[in-house]
Amino acid sequence: MDTLPDGGEAQVRMLAAVAELPLAVGREKLLAPTFSAWLAGANELNRTMSASEHWTVTPIVVFTHPRQ
Repeated sequence: MDTLPDGGEAQVRMLAAVAELPLAVGREKLLAPTFSAWLAGANELNRTMSASEHWTVTPIVVFTHPRQ
C-alpha cells in the first residue's frame, strides 16, 4: 500500500471506500499522518516478526464474554 501517491491521503480514501466507511471531504488530510505512522509501525513489526528467529512466536489471545 505504500506505493499509492499523495502522502497517504489516497490510502485513507481507498481504505474508507473498501470498508464502506463514510469519509467527509477533507478528512483524509487529517487522518493521513496518523495512518502513515500506524502503517510504518505495522510494517516494521511485520519485518521483525518475519525473521526466522521469531517464526515460532505466536500471540496470546484470550477471548472472554463481557459478562464473565
